[in-house]
Amino acid sequence: MTARNFLTSLALVACALLAPRASAQQPIDSAYSAKIRELTPTDPRWKFTTELVSTLPASATVPTPLKIIGYVPGTLGRLSYVADLNRYFDALAAAAPNRVKKFSLGKSEEGRESIVIAISDEANIANLEQNRLALGRLADPRGLPAADRARLVKETKPVYWLSGSIHSPETGSPEMLMELAYRLTVDESDWVKDIRANVITLITPVTEVDGRDREVDVVKESLALKLGNNAVPLVYWGKYTAHDNNRDGMVMSQNLTKNFIRGFLYWHPTVVHDLHESVPFLYTSTGTGPYNDEFDPIVVDEWHTLAYQEITELTRRGLPGVWTHGFYDGWAPNYTILAVANLHNSIGRFYETYTSSGAGCTTVRLPANDTSRRWDRSNPPVNGVRWCIRSNINYQQSGALIALKYTADHHETFLENFVAKGERMIERGRTSAPYAFVVPRNQRHAAEAADLVNLFRAQGTEVSVATSDFALKGPSARPRRGAADSAGTSKPAADSAVQVHAGDWIVRLDQPYSGTVRTLLAIQRFKADDPPPYDDTGWTLDELRHVQTLKISDSTILSKPMQMLTTDAHVDGSVSSGSGPVLVRHLGDWRSAVLPWKVAAGTVSIAEESFTAGGAKYPAGTYVINNASDATRNVVKSLGLTGVAAGGAVSARQHSIRVPRVALMHSWLETQNEGWVRYAFDQMGIKYTYISDQSLRQAGRLDKFDVVVFPHVSGNPNALVNGRPMVGPPIPWKKSALTPNLDLWDQTDDIRPGMGLDGAAALRKFVERGGLLLTSGNSSVLPISLGFNPSVTQQITTRLNARGSVIRVQPAPGAALSPILYGYESASFPIYFSQAPVLNVAPRDTIVREGRDPAFDAQQERMRARAILRFHDKADSLLVSGLLVAGDELAGKSAVVDAPVGTGHVVMFGIRPMWRWESQGSFALALNAIANWDHLGF
Repeated sequence: MTARNFLTSLALVACALLAPRASAQQPIDSAYSAKIRELTPTDPRWKFTTELVSTLPASATVPTPLKIIGYVPGTLGRLSYVADLNRYFDALAAAAPNRVKKFSLGKSEEGRESIVIAISDEANIANLEQNRLALGRLADPRGLPAADRARLVKETKPVYWLSGSIHSPETGSPEMLMELAYRLTVDESDWVKDIRANVITLITPVTEVDGRDREVDVVKESLALKLGNNAVPLVYWGKYTAHDNNRDGMVMSQNLTKNFIRGFLYWHPTVVHDLHESVPFLYTSTGTGPYNDEFDPIVVDEWHTLAYQEITELTRRGLPGVWTHGFYDGWAPNYTILAVANLHNSIGRFYETYTSSGAGCTTVRLPANDTSRRWDRSNPPVNGVRWCIRSNINYQQSGALIALKYTADHHETFLENFVAKGERMIERGRTSAPYAFVVPRNQRHAAEAADLVNLFRAQGTEVSVATSDFALKGPSARPRRGAADSAGTSKPAADSAVQVHAGDWIVRLDQPYSGTVRTLLAIQRFKADDPPPYDDTGWTLDELRHVQTLKISDSTILSKPMQMLTTDAHVDGSVSSGSGPVLVRHLGDWRSAVLPWKVAAGTVSIAEESFTAGGAKYPAGTYVINNASDATRNVVKSLGLTGVAAGGAVSARQHSIRVPRVALMHSWLETQNEGWVRYAFDQMGIKYTYISDQSLRQAGRLDKFDVVVFPHVSGNPNALVNGRPMVGPPIPWKKSALTPNLDLWDQTDDIRPGMGLDGAAALRKFVERGGLLLTSGNSSVLPISLGFNPSVTQQITTRLNARGSVIRVQPAPGAALSPILYGYESASFPIYFSQAPVLNVAPRDTIVREGRDPAFDAQQERMRARAILRFHDKADSLLVSGLLVAGDELAGKSAVVDAPVGTGHVVMFGIRPMWRWESQGSFALALNAIANWDHLGF
């Protein structure tokens, strides 16, 4: 025996002696355990493993990950694809059917399966369905007798759901969860037996399954190119979203969110634990606050209870850098796993464990503020140590085992809290205002209102429908009109009455799952002196979607006639019979704006001025459909619009809509933000060709397009033009034997170059010959920096703080007839805005110069950019919801600008009109510009 083998054997014996006591001294898998030790960095002072995970118990019947996937998790350079991960869990379930069950959560956009594994002891697995139903009864305790409640709390087992790798570059958790699942299945120590006896553990190894496979590819490519660990950026994660896949919890747009929430509502987990990677070495979530107003104080206490248990136990075992409190705030309710759980009376929590470096190692070199000792981090991370993916696995797995054991030891307490949170939510809605929200069916944006109602239902909230008319009197009803001039909305008089009509939708708040609706329809007020926000500060959805809701403070609504809505809400439009063209009012919503894409080409015109037909007035922007076919009429109805036969010819000035050939352009710097626009286009049926900015270098690349849409890309203008540093070898993003998953949604031989100056010049020529370039957010800075139109500049703000807020805008003076504003008839309305850019348009030159040809002045004025939409001119009227500091730097500034260039236009959005499938109220601004690309002058 060599000295190294002797020391390894000695260490394994010591670990076995320290490990949790097992029945009949279960043998360890010595080869596997030796590999764990080999992969775990050592240090004279610090430990990076615990006795909980430093060895692996042996089983004669259940395969370890090594036997199925061919390596021990934590092996350098090795990661498993989703199919291989699922293959291991299939083998685990097949080998231990009395302790393990596998279920499907659903498929991703690209067809990969997302799974959940249930692990517990034989009795609990045999009783799994009954336990699930019991948790459902505790989740909704309405009408539950006290004796049954006490019995269920005592007999039911809590469900603890661990979820891995929603963020694809965070690679350690799927590897760890294979090993943890094996350990929970076969380990006969008292520690794990207690967990199996008193907890049902759910494990989802990968939440973002499409991005996981791409990440495995780029890790392999990084090594093949000799760039180091994880050096190739993950440009695409899922089909549409990257990091924002964990900002979809409010609106449920992505399949992974839908899959998770369906699973959540099926299992009713007591704890949901999301596993992430970023800060050193293990952050266990509590947050700095301010906490979301709808998070029950009990759950806040539960976060801290579990976090400090983990901190104490891991610190006692010698692990540095385990801490809580900082890092994130707990305010926004958009986190796909965390917030959904906390708003549904469960415990939503997460870890941030230090990087796996793809599947590699690094020597820790942290700045002083990451290693300093603070009140909330008395055991800080340390520098100079070697950290590997196995360190990440050891920390996560040890922490998870401590949390599971604590939950097992206090399972009745956690279930008591679980049912109590539901009871408190029910009682709150029964005894204190508001008692309900009413969503009127008959409103301007009725189809969008129906979508909002369906979102509530998908979140597990019950929605009812009024079965007859009734009134609510006094100050008990407050109307909220998201599309109206809310800056001037007055409070109803004390003796006013609000009429609720049969068919109106009612969300009663005396139900357990009303927290989501409460926060989605609340007005947020993030204080200037609160800790810096982690994400958006305002998200009021009825405002962002321009939907009217009524916040009801009259308790009598709970006894009014209504019945449960059991199918999705839907609003059909109508088309009257009669002669002449069919007139369809533009409502300033996306359903109106997409109409030209839905009907036969050449049949739709749009009125450029108001007119009267059949005794009714119609505003500019009204569609005039000639020779409307049955198919066209059905389209109008399906969009929830109203068509009226004109009875004769329409004499108003109008132009024919020529649906443009659209290019949706992305950068290889990131696809995070254009992905949301791509998703919106796909949902709305906007046809486009997907191109990269690199392709602009190709001669004639833009010849077959009329419109180029270039959504927000993070970075400075130099990066937008030049791309990434041209250092090292080319970095391809394309399908190969090494990278079989890099075929969607675009490919390139080298992700580093940007459009270059040649591409920028081609973009300008495209606009000069009559095309439309539509930019948003930071991408709007590019044409400003390149001088496409010198009359528009970026306003630099020094005091403004408007981080992800709902802000009020208004049509700029003289812009009311701009096609971009078709359908927007309010004096002001809310939009989403986050900090920058703030646009500025040079004022008209009013100096009269003797001897100057007036034609020159006329030409100069035609080429001057025009503000179409501006932020409200009163600073105290700007904020609708969220955070706003120094609003005077924003008041009256341009939010949307139309800048002529040659015979074309650049329409620059300083706002983000298509933000995260949340801001439907501003979608039509962008669609109007695209549809009227060749008639933007007014």
